[in-house]
Amino acid sequence: MGSEEGVFKWTDANTADLIVWRVSNNRLFTGRRNAAIKAFELYVKEKQLEGKVTPAWVRKKWENLKQKYKDLKSLNMAGGDTAIATWKWYAIMDGALSSEIPLNHFIKPDHVTSFAQDAPPIKQRKEEDWLIALREMERRQEERERQAAEREDERDRRAAAREEERDRRAAEREERRERQALEREERREREMFAREERWEKEMLAREERQEREYREREERREREAAAREERLFKLLETFLANK
Repeated sequence: MGSEEGVFKWTDANTADLIVWRVSNNRLFTGRRNAAIKAFELYVKEKQLEGKVTPAWVRKKWENLKQKYKDLKSLNMAGGDTAIATWKWYAIMDGALSSEIPLNHFIKPDHVTSFAQDAPPIKQRKEEDWLIALREMERRQEERERQAAEREDERDRRAAAREEERDRRAAEREERRERQALEREERREREMFAREERWEKEMLAREERQEREYREREERREREAAAREERLFKLLETFLANK
């Protein structure tokens, strides 16, 4: 048949149908030689997949699902693994391969009554029960994924809020630094202006003092010169009077 993966594409509906059929027909898989391949031949025939996929390929698909479930189960028991939350078939395979989830847990009373009244064959009832359980497990998986997405959105919102708060605080710090720098600059300008004003006052006071001292010296010299002239005149008068 060539590469069956390129001929037949497994959809989610095909995969879910395979899981339901496999667990509903567990009695066919006795462990005897060729029992599994014969059972999958029956699956191909019942699902009208002749010419599309071989029983060996169906068996490989089932074994791959089962192996991945077991691998994730082991990782989870060893300490948890995030891949479990993202693999859509984990919860369904867990219900299919373990006896922890009874089918009746997922079946509503009115479904049970309906099954009893219709009285379908046992095999059909078992597949219907598994389909109901499968839908419930899919719903729970979707609910877990929705809650995980909501938690992720909440983390993103909180991260955005923290980032916004950091930006706001950084802007406040920058504004405070600019205000303090402006205040320091204004203070330096005021101090410089005060120094210049004080220097000008001191210069004016020195000039006034120097001018006053100069006038005082001039006045003292004039008084001393007048006193000398007066003494000279008196001596001259005395000299002339005695002559």
